[in-house]
Amino acid sequence: MKTAKTGRVLVVGDDMRIFLSNVRAFGRAGKMVEAFPYGPSPSLKSRYLSKVHPAPVFDADQQGWRDALMALLRRDGFDMVVPCSDPAIIFLDSVRHMLPHQRIAIPARAAMDMFYDKEETHRLCEGLGIPMAPSAILTATDTAAGLVARFGLPLVLKPRRTFFAEKDKAREIVEIADTESGVRRVLGAITERSHYIIEGFFAGEGVGVSVLAKDGMILQAFQHRRLREGQGGASSFRVSEKVDADLRAACAKVIDRANHTGVCMFEFRHDPRTGAWILIETNARFWGSMALPLALGLDYPNRLYEVMVDGLTPEEQPYRAGVRSRNLLLDGYNLLKRLRRVNLANAGAWLRDAGDFAVQPVRWLRGTEFSDSFVLDDVKPALWEFSLLSAKIASSLRQRPDRTAMEHAS
Repeated sequence: MKTAKTGRVLVVGDDMRIFLSNVRAFGRAGKMVEAFPYGPSPSLKSRYLSKVHPAPVFDADQQGWRDALMALLRRDGFDMVVPCSDPAIIFLDSVRHMLPHQRIAIPARAAMDMFYDKEETHRLCEGLGIPMAPSAILTATDTAAGLVARFGLPLVLKPRRTFFAEKDKAREIVEIADTESGVRRVLGAITERSHYIIEGFFAGEGVGVSVLAKDGMILQAFQHRRLREGQGGASSFRVSEKVDADLRAACAKVIDRANHTGVCMFEFRHDPRTGAWILIETNARFWGSMALPLALGLDYPNRLYEVMVDGLTPEEQPYRAGVRSRNLLLDGYNLLKRLRRVNLANAGAWLRDAGDFAVQPVRWLRGTEFSDSFVLDDVKPALWEFSLLSAKIASSLRQRPDRTAMEHAS
């Protein structure tokens, strides 16, 4: 039994990337968009939000936050509930049996481990013939020397899940260790080793393929290549590309096996010199770089609404390749981190990237680049982002060592 349409969409979250992109997309389409946030955030100032529901701050009172969300969903009916991060997804998965008539944009129960447990993802892809990095679950007896001998360097250590239901919060950081001492340092910081997976490192570029699926069939695919990212982190600068046929075929195998209805981001590493590639991970939710396909006319949130609420099967749409977008705050932060390592050998490259960062407004006017947050119809969140970036730049400059003083000291 499907619930009647109410014209209301609840977006769970408050970040400036996934959450804000969803709010803007639904709002521009005329939906009544409501928010259930994790805490205070400037993204909640978006003009497209019709209501922000009061909630305990998640980090201060996680159980109270969950109880308040459950009470809201039992009291009010929404066309669709869109959780924007793993804590909400894992919680809503655990209570979906208590909300049988509420449409929630998460994978089917049987497919959750395929998408959200990296060990299960590895096992699935091995059976489907999809290449992935060699991996293993971290054990209590693993040593830095043994792991280096087995997997080589660099070595990747990452949580099997970004959030474990039995714990308040998992450490959500991917570590890439370049030395044996670096591996030893990371191992020393891990308290629950069974929650972590070790992977061999695959050199190449980060490529994302984002899909919308219905009943195990891909309806829309979009590909982007990362132009800049933090080590082990999210992309801050990327460019649209034509979808690679082999990568799409790999996505289709997983979507078919999971019989997935919804969205999913597949993260790959691709070596442009050899053409080799591996699948890094799957994220069966909306993704942080969604502002780029939205700017190119691929309205994933509302097309998912058409699938889940209206029961439609939208046709695949073309899009322009070669168009860039960036997250101002995150990209500025990544540049600042590199500034601390600038020397005579790499100063030219950093200055070129900084100059490219500075001329973004020119490319906005030409339509060859888009900002994740700066949009003319919803400026308040972007103004906050700009002020925060300015504060970070000032703080970084104050903390930067005085080279002249260091030279005299040496």
